[in-house]
Amino acid sequence: MEILHAVPVDQERWEFFHFSTAMEQRTDITELIPKALGNYWLILFGGVGVVTGLEFAYRQLPVWAEKFGEANLAPLDVTSSGGILAWYLSTMFLLAAGVSLINSRLGKKYNDPAKGDVWFWAAFALVLLSLDTQVRFRETLRVLLVHATGTPLYQDGTVWWLVAYSFVFGLIAIRLLQDMWAYVPSFFLFSLTLLGTVASQLIKIDAVHLSWAAADVIVLHTALEACAVLFLFLSFLLFGRRQVFRDPQVALLWFAKVWKQEFPNKKQATVVPTAPSVFPKPAPMSDSTSEMKSAQATGSRPALQKSGNDDFTLLNAS
Repeated sequence: MEILHAVPVDQERWEFFHFSTAMEQRTDITELIPKALGNYWLILFGGVGVVTGLEFAYRQLPVWAEKFGEANLAPLDVTSSGGILAWYLSTMFLLAAGVSLINSRLGKKYNDPAKGDVWFWAAFALVLLSLDTQVRFRETLRVLLVHATGTPLYQDGTVWWLVAYSFVFGLIAIRLLQDMWAYVPSFFLFSLTLLGTVASQLIKIDAVHLSWAAADVIVLHTALEACAVLFLFLSFLLFGRRQVFRDPQVALLWFAKVWKQEFPNKKQATVVPTAPSVFPKPAPMSDSTSEMKSAQATGSRPALQKSGNDDFTLLNAS
């Protein structure tokens, strides 16, 4: 009686299997975007709290300077480029630039290269703004434009760099508004960003006359500018969240995790062959896996049942 020996699977097939398994186990870019809305409220209240504390400390500087010395309290000066508020703005710009790069990658992932390109340029612009809060490129530009034109145009010539910045960064902002138009939360917060930025600069150049003390006008100007940058960061994050939830698999797996449901993903469905044969048979497809593939094909999201006796209808994540 002749005994048939199992023919081993060729080396290329095993290398492809290990490569695909490693790719499934790597960290996906969608995990960098917070999915729970509570995180966004935490960022909002935390950012507003930091700005409020810094503005309150600035108003108390005349009183505290008598006890601790004015030089020791220099980091609390909200008008200084080396102060804590300037560092806060620079950090928020850099974080927004990072989220913009993620949104650019997500736009290309979902076959929308036009959106990906504008988010890439937005990230580049935000990096320049982050540097500007520390090294003050705007002051150099103001002096050069005043010298080139021979006129300050208005007061000390601040209007010159405002016009230049509005033209360059305004074009990118208009393009971002077009992308955010379909998602109201991001569009609303980004609109507040633009309104707050314009209002703060109008107050700074005294285009809006306020019968307030000089210190109060500075507090209003810097607070509006800081809140505008915070809203910018949140609007980018929310748009990234919407992009992430465009993938039905990511949305279903996240909601299943929140509601403690058993919902297999690709990693769980992977079957490692223990005894390779000449004619390997495909692994049987379970009902849950077929439900996942049908959800990916149609874009629908099957309902999940909450732990208990109540029925839970999956809400639209976007």
